[in-house]
Amino acid sequence: MRKLHELTWMLAATLVCGASVFTSCSSDSDDNPVINPDEPQQQLADYTIIFYGHGGSNLDAFLMDNIAQFFKADADHRRNVSICAQYKFSTLENLQNSYRDLKTEIDPNDPAQVALVERIKDFYPYGGKTSRFTVDPTVAETDMMATITAHFIGPDNADISRTDSLTRFIDWAARVRPARRYILVLSDHGDGYLPTEEIPVAAAAPSQTRSVIKDDGHNRAHFTAKSLTEAIRQASVHVSAVYCDACLMNAAEYQFELAPVTDYLVLSTFLVPSAGGNYTELVDALSDNPDDPGQALTRFARFCVDAWDKDAEKEDKGEDVPHYHDMSVYRSAEADAFGAELKKFVDRLVDVYQNGTDYARTRIDSITANAYRVDDEQPTYDLMNYIIGLTAALPDDFGPVIEGLADQAYNHYFALQQSSKWLEENGHTVSLSVMLGCQGHFTTVENGLHFRYDADGLVYLFADGQPTSDGLPWGSTLDATYGQLRFDRLTGWSRWLKLNRQEPNTKCYTEYYEY
Repeated sequence: MRKLHELTWMLAATLVCGASVFTSCSSDSDDNPVINPDEPQQQLADYTIIFYGHGGSNLDAFLMDNIAQFFKADADHRRNVSICAQYKFSTLENLQNSYRDLKTEIDPNDPAQVALVERIKDFYPYGGKTSRFTVDPTVAETDMMATITAHFIGPDNADISRTDSLTRFIDWAARVRPARRYILVLSDHGDGYLPTEEIPVAAAAPSQTRSVIKDDGHNRAHFTAKSLTEAIRQASVHVSAVYCDACLMNAAEYQFELAPVTDYLVLSTFLVPSAGGNYTELVDALSDNPDDPGQALTRFARFCVDAWDKDAEKEDKGEDVPHYHDMSVYRSAEADAFGAELKKFVDRLVDVYQNGTDYARTRIDSITANAYRVDDEQPTYDLMNYIIGLTAALPDDFGPVIEGLADQAYNHYFALQQSSKWLEENGHTVSLSVMLGCQGHFTTVENGLHFRYDADGLVYLFADGQPTSDGLPWGSTLDATYGQLRFDRLTGWSRWLKLNRQEPNTKCYTEYYEY
């Protein structure tokens, strides 16, 4: 889930995970206001941004700043790029907890920190409420809160984890602000992919992936990649891009679920600073590129990473402080071709590991033992760094299949991969993440404790490499979760999860080349 680290970094560009968001709808009568057909309709815009956000229990102040950036955009640009937003505030209890916790961490002599924390109290009257509104060209930033609070919809603490909620919101946005293209922005906490977070609601439910949002008012109920994809697919309009302003969402497992329902994906592998993406720049970039969303999105991604770098440098004050932030843009139409090339690599990897020499297996194990892990809690690793490491270790085995994969990745599927200045200067650039496991199980680290989730559905607590108790059901199996992913169906990656006999490293940010 999204984590708040040091407050000073959090106030400027804190390492906080942002994640995808979905908002509430209870019925067409209360959540989807009827549009008067006699009202004059505005001229078709080039784009409509559809912003779906949630306070995530401790992010409301930051997300309000993001929404304010919409209001700061040039009025003419807001005529070219319409903006529809739906935002759910954190529950009152969580707003109060957030205020209390941050109050103990701030520098009381720093007016900016004090103002940010005190602002949380302004949101108390709106705890758990959901607002749906438009950001019209003539409305100033000073009128933002009046706009938000004048447009509450549905019941208090409406469930934002329902698929029909997002579908209805997209449809509503398309009716009230029609455009040639639609950009879906999802903002809250992000977690990437993990099978334990994708337990099917019903035994027959197909694949899901780790939550994109956790509704703090509904026991952290959340969307999955399957339900998110269905919500977008069932909408009345095509969504040109899905942008997750959230941590850890740049996962191969997640990308392949979304690829069929959108043209572009904008995702981060590591952490999204609490400042999030700059929405003024998003509006400007789209307005300046009315017929080229890819160009607009790559410009936007570069701008955001550069801005986060500048914020980080101000906070560092000359010290060498690591900063793990990034943003990538993908051409979704190229995902399946990338998957086909990746399958060839997986086929070769499985064959060499099963039928190759002991030396080859030792080299593969060494790369796996030092794979570039991108999160300190879950078994998520950088895919391209892993592939490059395997090829460097065994060029005769993997050289023949990596050329096509690299070409498809870097010349077709990846429109942009932008890592922080610190990551680039220290040789830690990232691509997209993928899950690694060993003999069908995968390991998570929670509060220093290691949990091993076996493929057959049992979880064990481990200490010093040994289980400390009998296994308990974790609610599903590898085949019922990972094996149902579109990514796995196209690439067969779970074959490697089951065949591999080397535990991947459980330390974060280990370079692939340490073999």
